[in-house]
Amino acid sequence: MKVAIIDDETHCVESLALELEHFKGEIEIAFATSKVEEALTYLKSSSIDLLFLDIEMPRVNGFELLDLIDEVNFEVVFTTAYSQYALKAFQYKAFDYLLKPIGTEELAEVIKKYNGYHQGLKAEREGELMDFISSLKKDNIIKSKIAVPVSEGLEFIKVDEIIYAQSQNNYTVLYLSDQSTLLFSKTLKEVEKTLKKYFFIRIHQSYLINPNYMKKYFRHDGGGVLMENGQSLPISQRKKEEIITLFEAIAKNKSL
Repeated sequence: MKVAIIDDETHCVESLALELEHFKGEIEIAFATSKVEEALTYLKSSSIDLLFLDIEMPRVNGFELLDLIDEVNFEVVFTTAYSQYALKAFQYKAFDYLLKPIGTEELAEVIKKYNGYHQGLKAEREGELMDFISSLKKDNIIKSKIAVPVSEGLEFIKVDEIIYAQSQNNYTVLYLSDQSTLLFSKTLKEVEKTLKKYFFIRIHQSYLINPNYMKKYFRHDGGGVLMENGQSLPISQRKKEEIITLFEAIAKNKSL
């Protein structure tokens, strides 16, 4: 069984890895890190069976990290030092959870449980886990985030704080609700692939907008939209019908 460990505290990673050494014949520690950037890169490109994942991490918590991965095809054991977390609420969704400090006996139970697992049930539970993450997002327990590459590593931005994205050759600028901007080295086409699932709309070759921040549609000068930060953005001819349809739908649902 291949396992991975993710915890923002290095000593917790080392302590759990040490405990797992007792099960050398049954498991292989394929990856262990205290850095979210490394964790994302690994989980998106590698295959594991079981992930020990800390819940309380400062930049991105455990649930948010899972949400940044397109497909969670492994089981997750959540780890936490705080019993006040609503562990019982997600016990039936997570494969298991462990309270820190984690001992050999608890790990033995988790491994025994995994070894007795049926593949059909495993596939079913992978879907349950993602459904659970989705429900947390709907209830605003966690916010959807994207990972933006910056010179220091990755910056995690809440999707609902992005007003629009603008292309600058091979770079993209994000305009955020706090009036700040963020320039990073990805094309707008690459950004669109990530934000499409959050219903962002490409209105022009140079602009991708969050429709929640649209304020007004202009018919003159070829057409455009006014965003809530006061910026007017052009609409390409081929996108005009889509934007008008969107405004009509919003008007029907939100009319006085």
